[in-house]
Amino acid sequence: MDACEKDVRSNLEQARKRGCKFVDFTGGEPLLHPSLPLFLEHAKNLGFITSVTTNCILFKKRAPQLRGKIDLLHFSVGADNAQTHNRIRGCNSYDSVLESIDIALANKLVPDIQFTYTHENLQYFEGIYSIAREKKLMLILDPVFNTGGEDTIDPEIHKGALSLSKRKGVYLNRAHLLLRSKGGNNTRSPVCRAVSSTIVILPDNSLALPCYHHRITTIPINNNLESMFSKPQWRESRNNQGEYDFCEKCHINCYMDPSFNYHPGGLMFFSLMSKLKYGWRKYFIYKNPLSFKLLK
Repeated sequence: MDACEKDVRSNLEQARKRGCKFVDFTGGEPLLHPSLPLFLEHAKNLGFITSVTTNCILFKKRAPQLRGKIDLLHFSVGADNAQTHNRIRGCNSYDSVLESIDIALANKLVPDIQFTYTHENLQYFEGIYSIAREKKLMLILDPVFNTGGEDTIDPEIHKGALSLSKRKGVYLNRAHLLLRSKGGNNTRSPVCRAVSSTIVILPDNSLALPCYHHRITTIPINNNLESMFSKPQWRESRNNQGEYDFCEKCHINCYMDPSFNYHPGGLMFFSLMSKLKYGWRKYFIYKNPLSFKLLK
């Protein structure tokens, strides 16, 4: 076992003891890491719900190694034609995505099709939706986010996405749209709970605070993740989460999604209702196997 594998195993074990239930192996492109199947297997053995998002270029080669190890698998799509998709995604991955759908199903992996929409591509939704319906896969509408603050998507585009989300088999977390309609995170009354809800570990085995996109400090973990939570940098980041100057108008999906759970009311309600709709369609209507246990 190399040093990287030891670090990941240690971090997963300590995070699980601390109560973490969900782990997302993300990138860049996570399938580039040769030890990803080992990381996923260890996470599953510890009881984590595992998640991977991929552009699918390497999926055909690696699918057999991933079988039974990913609970939430997402295939990234930007349009229903190769030219537009490849331009938006920045790589020639369209054909790989289409090919990978059947490869995934053959390996008992049920992918969601993740359609990240912008001001330029919502019109290319229909073809991808037809494929998702044919294969009985969920299609996730995910609004692109601006790490610099203010939402750059026109409200009419969000309105169009909301209309599409009413179709069968389409998931859109409506809490994201509610937050953006209010102008995003407000530093005087912050929604963001990035530090309380999420542990962000970088490839160099350091903890990023307060979040990946706006890290003001990193702390080397040195095989002792638990000790990070007693350090003054972590306490300061937790106490000021959502209140830094760069937090104003923030709407970064991956941090806001778990933050909604800290806000009883509209944000929590719309987020929960959207996820219940997703689960009902995917696991009960489409009858996809529930690959993870519901954790307490």
